[in-house]
This record gives sequence, structure tokens and C-alpha cells, in this order.
Amino acid sequence: MTQPTVHRRTPRPKSNRSGVPITVYLDESLNNRLNATSKERHVGKSSIIRLAVERLLTQLDSGQLELPLGI
Repeated sequence: MTQPTVHRRTPRPKSNRSGVPITVYLDESLNNRLNATSKERHVGKSSIIRLAVERLLTQLDSGQLELPLGI
């Protein structure tokens, strides 16, 4: 008897990925909100987080927002 041939799919790299990957830990409620927004808007969670970080840094740079030291 011969064993059936198993074909393993090699994952394709996503062509729209660019930049440096980072790990972010969110509490459960924030993750649930992010998941809901992602599904509602049909946008990936990474895109939402990227946009939020860009806006945060822009506001910090322009003086519209201040963060306490040491957080």
C-alpha cells in the first residue's frame, strides 16, 4: 500500500506588508473594540493601529498633545 501524497501549501508573503514588525499587547476589552471596528470598517487591525500611531506622533510633534514622562 502506498501512502497518499500530502501537498503542503507554502504561505505566500503578503505584498502589501512593509516596515518593521512589532508586537503590541492589548487588554481584552481594547482588543474586542479593535476587532469590532476592523470588521465594521473592513480594514485590517494593523492599518487601524498604524493610523492611530501616526496621528498620535503628529499631535505630539505639533504640541497638541503631551504625554507624561515615564509612561
